[in-house]
Amino acid sequence: MHIVKLKIYVLQAFAVLMLHCMTLSAAVTFDFDYTDANHFDDTSKASLASAASMISGWFNHTATISIAVTDSNANTSILASAGSSYANAFAAGEFTDRGVVGAKILNNGATDPNGATADGSVNVNFFHNWDFDDSIAADAYDFKSTMIHELLHAVGFGSAIQQNGNDPWETTPGNAGFWEPFDAFVGDKDGAIIDGNGILDATKWNAASIGGTGSVPASDGLYFHGTNAKNANSGNPIPIYSPTTWQSGSSGSHLDGGYYSGANTMLMNESTTTGPGKRTLSQVETGVFRDIGFTVVPEASHYAVVSGLALMIFALKRKGRSRKHATANV
Repeated sequence: MHIVKLKIYVLQAFAVLMLHCMTLSAAVTFDFDYTDANHFDDTSKASLASAASMISGWFNHTATISIAVTDSNANTSILASAGSSYANAFAAGEFTDRGVVGAKILNNGATDPNGATADGSVNVNFFHNWDFDDSIAADAYDFKSTMIHELLHAVGFGSAIQQNGNDPWETTPGNAGFWEPFDAFVGDKDGAIIDGNGILDATKWNAASIGGTGSVPASDGLYFHGTNAKNANSGNPIPIYSPTTWQSGSSGSHLDGGYYSGANTMLMNESTTTGPGKRTLSQVETGVFRDIGFTVVPEASHYAVVSGLALMIFALKRKGRSRKHATANV
């Protein structure tokens, strides 16, 4: 009898080991096209590839994502931006307006909604002082951290709700819109702003979208109400960046850096300081990706271990959202 039990335990352990190995074998890889990039060199290209490889094993999906890379050298506060291409295959009143990047990851690369067109894009501003390796100077920005942040926007972290409450296809409040999965969980402190029929409450949106940052739970700003994210936050909704002046590309699509600051700084905050940045997901951010449909392996759910170098007192924005519309190839 004892021998039988021992065999069962061994088989169970073997099954767990096999499942773990299968999980680790899944990978999301990125293929970068530098045709329209003017400032990337071998060092920065290698750093972008390294950042992408860090993300590769976080999702228990298998797909190859093509990214068109562009760059600039402009004296602005924007460090970088990224987004996904979109294919016209959605239904009004639903939260299925998922970008090509996220769609390919979820279908494990089985179909490519936009064919030969790049699945997404990333733009880097080389005006700023970047460190491309793993030793980040106090006066330089962490390139890999910022690229991880931007690529995760392309995957699906961010809202499609415009400043005026319209969806990306200019459907106005009061009508059933075309929304991204993230939008199903965007709300004020009391709950969702878009109902189950896909109709946005303009009164709630107009107030919460510029409701302010940093003060929780008193803040009248935006929150993320996904179950997995809230479970990682002691059952509380997650503060979303919603300053009193709308910031295009930042408002509604980032965690609130006014709240998640200091030791609690998050990878998906709206801005970053110089010095070492976050390079892995927190439990809350992992919960967000699970809420919007992805299977995230546990190993992604830890804070980055970085040295505590002194940070500059100013922060620059990582403009996280850009939208490209494409016709689906079927």
